Amino acid sequence: MSFHDFLDDFFSSNADTKKVTMETPESPMTSSAGSEVLRDENNFIQNVSQFFNTQALSDVTLKIADQRYYAHKFVLAKSSDVFRTMLYERPWAQSLDDDEVELNESIECQSVFDKFLRYLYTAEVSINSQTCVGILCLADKYNVGSLKELCQAYMVENTKSPKIKNALLWYSWGKALHLEPLIERCSETIAWNAHEIITSPHWLNMDLDFVADMLQKSELVVPNEWVVLEATTRWLLHESHVGNLLENSENLLPYVRLPQMSIAQLYRLENSELSEHLESSSLIKDLLGKAFRFRALCPSQHALGVSFNEPFYQPRDYMDLTVDNVRMQNTLRFGIQVDVKMFTGPVPGEIRDADWKLTYRKNGEIWSLQIYAHETAMVNNEARFETSVVIFDELDKVIQVERQPVTSVTRGNSQNIQVTIKSPETSKNMAVLLKTVAS
Repeated sequence: MSFHDFLDDFFSSNADTKKVTMETPESPMTSSAGSEVLRDENNFIQNVSQFFNTQALSDVTLKIADQRYYAHKFVLAKSSDVFRTMLYERPWAQSLDDDEVELNESIECQSVFDKFLRYLYTAEVSINSQTCVGILCLADKYNVGSLKELCQAYMVENTKSPKIKNALLWYSWGKALHLEPLIERCSETIAWNAHEIITSPHWLNMDLDFVADMLQKSELVVPNEWVVLEATTRWLLHESHVGNLLENSENLLPYVRLPQMSIAQLYRLENSELSEHLESSSLIKDLLGKAFRFRALCPSQHALGVSFNEPFYQPRDYMDLTVDNVRMQNTLRFGIQVDVKMFTGPVPGEIRDADWKLTYRKNGEIWSLQIYAHETAMVNNEARFETSVVIFDELDKVIQVERQPVTSVTRGNSQNIQVTIKSPETSKNMAVLLKTVAS
């Protein structure tokens, strides 16, 4: 009996199973009064799954390295158009040697091929952080869309902050396989934990593309831009990278936002080891020139008609720009106005002389923040700023960041923000960042 005959026999004469009326696109079901559509999916899967890697009714053998698996062409072909082409279409099918197909797989894929094959028979897969990449690659290679989606969903869930290790491991796979949801989640977790990443020993082993990707992000949660420069300098001057200092400097240093540094920090850079290297000194002088130009012209940018709206001139999520910290179980904050201070205008300053006011309210898991700018915070009768709300767990790991777009307020106006807490049980502290920005 062939496997096709088995399927026909299963639906027509299996004594232990109800007769199931199937609905297909070619012959849609038209229910009349009193009729029902019956399905027996569990029993169908159970009957098919019993043939996983068994010789019974097998009509093809898959050879992967030194392992062989009994399989059934129909089961493979119904789930994968790659297998369908390989097993049924000329000239592929004609090239099969004694119904044995040898597949060339990577080491990672060889070790999980049985899990991949089992899924084609059972519609379920056992997966963990060590096996998911291999299974995902097989699902992508053989175009098993449903399995690929399941793997991606698992990986997206398991790269939530603060799961930094998974995010770092799977970011490159997301890019290689063009998995946008996975790329976005990994990027988010990497950005929120940027300070831990760039201060770890592993940072020096990151490849150029990863470092460049990271330095471009405005969402980095770091103390200030100086620590970003320090991390970039350590990477550039490390023994494994310094041989390509000219090329690497050109690729990375323009992403370091020098205009967001203080005068003292810019002076330190001007006299740093990196500035003394012939390969990087000229570029650093150019970037320092842009930073000093920003500091000189930005206060009068409207009168001069100059613009500083490129990312190079904009702040990231610097924790040094925190204006208030809230313990989220402290109900005494609700409804109370809090006076806070920030430096005036978008040029970073040493003195916080601009006055702002915050008000907190809470309804269930939704926090409402109202932000007012006093006269001392106004430049040309307006305050232009971004707000970020950073939420930490009890270990001070970032688990949520809500970034608001650039807002301008005038006298008597305010910004109203609503933040829905995604993980109320683990959210312990909230930091409010106030970032004055140039236009």
